[in-house]
Amino acid sequence: MDIFDQAQELERLEREAALSRARNASAQGREGPEWIDGVACCRECGEPIPPARLAAVPGVGLCKACQEEMEGGS
Repeated sequence: MDIFDQAQELERLEREAALSRARNASAQGREGPEWIDGVACCRECGEPIPPARLAAVPGVGLCKACQEEMEGGS
C-alpha cells in the first residue's frame, strides 16, 4: 500500500466517521435543518439545503458552505 492508497483510505474513514456523527446527532434530535415553509434550510445562514445534500447526508443541518466554514475549510 503506497502513500496515495493510505491517504485515500484515511479520507474514506474520516468521511464515514463524519456521516456516522451526523446520523447519530440527527437521531438524537440535536442536529438537523430548520424547516421554513416546508423547505429544509441551513441553521446558520437560512439558505435552502439542496435535496441532493439532504439525500447524501440525511438530517444534515448546514449547507455546504457553512459546513466547510465550521470545519475550517475553504
